[in-house]
Amino acid sequence: MAKKRTLLNNPILTLIAGGLLNVYGELFKRTSRIRFQAHSGAELLVKQSGVAVIYALWHRHTFFVPFLRSFGRRRVSVLLSAHRDAQIVAVAAKLRGLEVVKGSSTRGGLKAYLDLRRVLEQGQCVCITPDGPKGPAEQVKGGVIHLAQQSGCPIVPVSVFCSRSRRLRSWDRSVLPLPFSRGVVYLGEPLRPSGSLEDGQEQLLVALRDAACGAGEPRG
Repeated sequence: MAKKRTLLNNPILTLIAGGLLNVYGELFKRTSRIRFQAHSGAELLVKQSGVAVIYALWHRHTFFVPFLRSFGRRRVSVLLSAHRDAQIVAVAAKLRGLEVVKGSSTRGGLKAYLDLRRVLEQGQCVCITPDGPKGPAEQVKGGVIHLAQQSGCPIVPVSVFCSRSRRLRSWDRSVLPLPFSRGVVYLGEPLRPSGSLEDGQEQLLVALRDAACGAGEPRG
């Protein structure tokens, strides 16, 4: 464990690992065929109206976040944990064209929330994993609902299907797509949470499950 911490605290090794992750992402992108399937409401908001939206997808699909930039050719900021484990992902995310907001419910939460509000006010889309950064998997936390209610920006639920992939032994069973795949990024019906926080969490949970079915994932 001590050795792992030393490696993660080494900025040079972090840059190298992040660069390698980016190379793998580019290999997957160039050898695979990924298409979008979007609800008409999401299409209208993102492509035609240019409205800032909050993309929400399960933590297991983090690898696919950079593809959201291709939908409507919009800038996207992604919320990543401030923990050192996430720094490798942050390096790769920046190399793949994303802007990074650092923070979580346990570290830098208030600053991250204010940064996300500022980004949305500037008309830029953001992406959040509502069950991150440490789970439990597929359990919606309140942050994304609160952000939507306070900013007035709609949540667009996102799910992904990939024909060739492996599931990692992480807490969320992260999906690692394999080259030469075919996939679908499904953008579900935009959600504007109303009522209590608990109601909003339940609405988003249902929306994400519906999005998963739209992308071809079995309802579980």
